[in-house]
Amino acid sequence: MESRLNAKELIEKIGRDARELYGNGSMCCSEAVLTVINREFDGGLSEEVAIALSKGFCGGIGDAGCVCGALAGAVMAQSLILGKGPLPVEDEPVRKASKELHDRFSARHGSICCRILSKDRDPNSESKGICLDYVESAANICAHLLLAPASIQENIEQERQEPPMKLNCNTELPNRNAQMHAANSDRQF
Repeated sequence: MESRLNAKELIEKIGRDARELYGNGSMCCSEAVLTVINREFDGGLSEEVAIALSKGFCGGIGDAGCVCGALAGAVMAQSLILGKGPLPVEDEPVRKASKELHDRFSARHGSICCRILSKDRDPNSESKGICLDYVESAANICAHLLLAPASIQENIEQERQEPPMKLNCNTELPNRNAQMHAANSDRQF
């Protein structure tokens, strides 16, 4: 991890780097996010292994259009970094961090499903379109949560006071998105 950058600069750099790897065509969405987080947080994987692990998540799991590949790459990266401690890794903190990553991505973009998020993207175009933003966003959110784990606990406490929502992959969240955006308006990531 580059120590000469402050946390905000590092988060922004990670997002830009993932966006660039995806945008220049050298990696798919999930590969770019996992590769950059692994590199910047010393995850211990070679670039080849990071790409191999995340390759199946491209295009919403093998181009099926379900879970956003950028989000899947971010969850894998976050689990890798959080799991680097003494083994065995506790399940609960990793799962809570994964849920927080999911919830922030969903609140920011209104869905986690590739086919919904990319519905306006021309499949015949070589342009990555809106997906560039999702790659950058997923990498930013993941990096922020890794650098500021206290924000996960804050949201867990707030969540205990709110009734849970039942969601599936096809659920869009326009109202929840507005509520979460208002609640987190002071947070950049």
